[in-house]
Amino acid sequence: MTVMFLFRLVFVFVVGVTFISTAHAEIIPKSSAVRIIVGEGATQGLKGMICIAEVLRIRASVKGFYGYKSNWEKKQPKSVWEMAAKAWKVSAYTNYTRGADHFENIRRYGKPWWTKYCVKTYEYKDHVFYKEIHPHRI
Repeated sequence: MTVMFLFRLVFVFVVGVTFISTAHAEIIPKSSAVRIIVGEGATQGLKGMICIAEVLRIRASVKGFYGYKSNWEKKQPKSVWEMAAKAWKVSAYTNYTRGADHFENIRRYGKPWWTKYCVKTYEYKDHVFYKEIHPHRI
């Protein structure tokens, strides 16, 4: 009975996590997600793009992503676009950034004002990832 209980618990957890990630994926069209990932992380490799995609999924909105309105991504080769599409798909099953909902290239642009309301969760290549601290969660 204990083994069956543990099996059910693991099954419910895995299905629940997959459902949440998939639900967020439906909010943002794949074409928009891929464009943002290319615009924000074309030079960051697959793992860097996955990290950006994780943040996009957590936010469930394109608001605040520079890459959404950028024209820079149009110059990227087909291989970068394909990598971004793969990153979007894979990010539904990863958590490198530990629930981050923000990121910034602080080496290039400096530390933004909003980091005082966040905790650093991860760093990869040029990006530092943060999770906003909500007063009711402290």
